[in-house]
Amino acid sequence: MAERTYKRIAVEEGFNFPEIMSEAVKVAAQQPPLIKALNPFGGSGGLWEALGAKLGDLGEGRIRQMDADGIDMQLLLLSAPGVQTLEERLATELAAMANDRLSAASRKHPDRLAGLAALAPQNPEKAAQELQRAVRTLGLKGAVINSHTNGEYLDDKKFWPILECAAALDVPIYIHPRDPSPQLGGPLGIPGFLVGWGWALEVGTHAIRLIASPVFDEFPNLKIVIGHMGECIPFLLPRLDNRYTRDRGPKRKWTPSEYFKNHFVVTTSGMNYRPQLTMTIDEIGIDRVLFAADWPFEPSKEAVDGVENSPLSESDKAKIFHTNSARVFRL
Repeated sequence: MAERTYKRIAVEEGFNFPEIMSEAVKVAAQQPPLIKALNPFGGSGGLWEALGAKLGDLGEGRIRQMDADGIDMQLLLLSAPGVQTLEERLATELAAMANDRLSAASRKHPDRLAGLAALAPQNPEKAAQELQRAVRTLGLKGAVINSHTNGEYLDDKKFWPILECAAALDVPIYIHPRDPSPQLGGPLGIPGFLVGWGWALEVGTHAIRLIASPVFDEFPNLKIVIGHMGECIPFLLPRLDNRYTRDRGPKRKWTPSEYFKNHFVVTTSGMNYRPQLTMTIDEIGIDRVLFAADWPFEPSKEAVDGVENSPLSESDKAKIFHTNSARVFRL
């Protein structure tokens, strides 16, 4: 085989710390039975017990696994639900702690690790201040928001200080899945389908709410990243345009598909399937598709093979694995 000429950068790779996970588990345990069933922690420490060692390792063990899987760099984000289920003061403190530790790890391994800032949207003004600190002082590459915060979404103007800050800094916001909001939780509480369907519709709904709002007219250079090949949205773009026009939604400057293609990029996390990759590239363009593995929740080697074994040219593989991510996140 010819020698590989590009790096492989994976941009939705999880980390967490015991201080944050233990608080999330406490909150989950207090939820009503239906919400508790939907929560990935299930009211127990099961997820942390299974993956805690991998999530908490921001050093040599993680890098050894990256080497084994053929990953040159990881862009790390705080795993769901982040700090967004916690009380405001505690959430703000723990987000700052996570960002400090992530920055230290990326400085120690600058060629292997980079990161996105955790934020506590419970206080949008303080979250914006933390984003500015994380980017300008700590060297982080943007922010992660684990979808809804107490059932509220970023299209609500109360959260716009965060969006304004991201746009001013010219860094992206990664909207990552979590358990569906209370409004969606009942209908999406289908046993066995929470992650594959419920999480996709949670983030997909979040993205459509942003497109339907004036957010992108107000912040024209705002960039949003979503995973799992766009959470079903690329598949539906022509129909969204068609029905939005026919159903006479509020008059907007652009069509839904134009807002999506102008402001969103998608990652391949957990979607290692040739037909879906090809369709997404055909619909939104190769420059808007980034590689991600979603480790340790998904196997990185399988994700690498999914793209490497696809019928793409070497230059297109280089874009998905490396150059698109380097551009979007300034790596």
